[in-house]
Amino acid sequence: MNFEYYLDPVDFSGYAIPKWAQKKYTLGTLLEKNSQKLAPEKAKIVLIGVEEDRNAVSPGSSLAPDRIREHLYSLNRIAPRFKMLDLGNLKVGKTASDTYFALKDVCQYFIEQGVTIVVIGGSQDLTIGTTKAFEDQYYNMVSIDPKLDYQKGSKTVDSENYLTFIFEKQRNLFSHTLLGYQNYYTDAVELNQVTDFNSDTKRLGQVRYNMSEIEPYMRGTDLISFDLNAVRQIEAPGQYFGSPNGFYAEEACQIAHYAGMADQLKVAGFFNLIPNLDHQQLSAKLMAQIIWHFLEGFHFKVTEDPEKHPSEFSEYIIEMDDVDLPLTFYQSRKTGRWWMKIYNQNDDTDHIVPCSQDDYDQAARYEIPDRWWRNIRKLNALAK
Repeated sequence: MNFEYYLDPVDFSGYAIPKWAQKKYTLGTLLEKNSQKLAPEKAKIVLIGVEEDRNAVSPGSSLAPDRIREHLYSLNRIAPRFKMLDLGNLKVGKTASDTYFALKDVCQYFIEQGVTIVVIGGSQDLTIGTTKAFEDQYYNMVSIDPKLDYQKGSKTVDSENYLTFIFEKQRNLFSHTLLGYQNYYTDAVELNQVTDFNSDTKRLGQVRYNMSEIEPYMRGTDLISFDLNAVRQIEAPGQYFGSPNGFYAEEACQIAHYAGMADQLKVAGFFNLIPNLDHQQLSAKLMAQIIWHFLEGFHFKVTEDPEKHPSEFSEYIIEMDDVDLPLTFYQSRKTGRWWMKIYNQNDDTDHIVPCSQDDYDQAARYEIPDRWWRNIRKLNALAK
């Protein structure tokens, strides 16, 4: 790929490191050094800014990528030999749709190279561009958002209905999970409308009550889309939604850390920061720290596979009266994480999916876990 056609490189001289930071240990210094000697295809992870907000409900997020970089570069480098690059900002097209397709091309290229992409937006409708990169394969998606960005029957794209065009136009979406929605912003009818698209939802209170329960969703996803509006406004004032409720800053960072640890994640997008609404650049600082926690999780993640390395796992088999086959669970001896086996009668194959200990405990009480039923329904839907 000729990156000159797609990207404007970063001018590192334009970013000053604050006096409280030791420049030689900062992420900005590492990225500048890597830009001189590390080929993009050799990187483990790349950052791409997208200054696009023409389809945003509230404009201004096109200014976010460089504002976030100002604070991200001053943070700790995580590791001295972290193979990551900042490739600069995507050149926006004549229309927002042109930008989506350019973003798709870049993401698709790096997915094929086995390189993870971090997209710094810009408005959240850019998620459409990232999902298009999976057009030749099934993929799972997680969005972190205070509401369901789906409006049935919408004809034009914006940052509050982008899921409509993903759900209704992209038949290769295997599953979607919405984390942190607030019930007073999302009607039950809306939630019922998206069940046919294999969409699962977790309210803000459910996520907060047991944060570790979101880890299996992250572990099994290929793409995440993080909306800054999911964070309560007092901690992230640079947003147009402005809810007094939402995730706390440290919870947002924890979610990003789980996402970075995800075994199969390929694209992560962080959107909807509006610098002109920001107060003392708190939102830009928070978004930088959210992305930093994602990068830290990515660097230290442990990739595990019960199928490829069965000797590293404990196997538990539970006979159930309500199903023809027993439920099989696997627990890693190294990390303690859990998986379950889903048998697909339509094509006589087994599928091993991430799960939690709560799923195993529920099966041990001879109750079929909801996660098992959801995956069975997904596989049956694909077979039709």
